[in-house]
Amino acid sequence: MADRTVIDAAVFAQAFASAAAQAGIETKQVTPAAKKYLLSYLTVFYLANDFNQAEAQNFATTSEVKFKDMSFEQLLERISQLNQY
Repeated sequence: MADRTVIDAAVFAQAFASAAAQAGIETKQVTPAAKKYLLSYLTVFYLANDFNQAEAQNFATTSEVKFKDMSFEQLLERISQLNQY
């Protein structure tokens, strides 16, 4: 993996503290709850990144001419490029 994931600790802590206060998490349960919160955050983060990459690959616009728009000569050239085995 080339890109590192960096979490803004202050923003994450603020969001967790807010969620913990709303959920009424007891002091003894803060660490396990924070770990679950972090696990949830990272899971959703990576799922969203995977989705975005798949979406970009599936719907990437190319400057390639489509087969239906090619002349006969272009089509023959393209077929010869594809048959390089």
